[in-house]
Amino acid sequence: MKTLLAMICTIAAVSATTPGAQAQTAVRLKLAPGTQLSFEGTSTLHGFTCTTQTMQAYVDVDATYQTANLSTLAHPIVAVQVVIPVKSLACGGELDNNMRKTLNASQYPYIIYKLASYDVVNGTASVASFTAATHGQLTISGKESPIALNINASRASDGMVTATGAQAIKMTDFGIKPPTFMLGTLRVGNELKVKFTLNATSASVASAMAELETKLAIAREGSVSPVVVQR
Repeated sequence: MKTLLAMICTIAAVSATTPGAQAQTAVRLKLAPGTQLSFEGTSTLHGFTCTTQTMQAYVDVDATYQTANLSTLAHPIVAVQVVIPVKSLACGGELDNNMRKTLNASQYPYIIYKLASYDVVNGTASVASFTAATHGQLTISGKESPIALNINASRASDGMVTATGAQAIKMTDFGIKPPTFMLGTLRVGNELKVKFTLNATSASVASAMAELETKLAIAREGSVSPVVVQR
């Protein structure tokens, strides 16, 4: 419960300190169906994929994002933070337990990503899409490590925003020793490929903060403990 409370307080602090007067300068997006993240890995026996559609995200974009020509905005994205429950990742069969043990899910139940900075890649921006070269911090198993990846973002005619990306990471960068099984005959590769598709639509900042405050109150009372799940 202490871990959950600390995580929620962290999200609340980040949300409260979003650059500028958030209600006036940014729009908060809410995750929509189709959002998904996966880790692809290898082993001496076969490859594997762990997938989740369960996560909490705060994605703030420029207030004019729904109508603006995105090629005229230097920074369409204002802030991003994503929290993923480790136990929501499904790998299939016994792999689920092996993955949770490897990532020390009992002590560090969440994977956390926070965007630090980015630039729109020259020549990629159009009326409704752009590619961003991003730099952020990814925390896995309690260890924070910098991560750089390109994100392809687009806006549909109905205002739906879609962002996709893929990046290879190494378990050892997060203090994780690649596991072995079956007396060492099965060895998991150090590299994992992270892929994600994020779909989002606009949601009021007031509603998002009210939902967060409700979860914080529940956590203090010691009742249900799940993170807010938005899909």
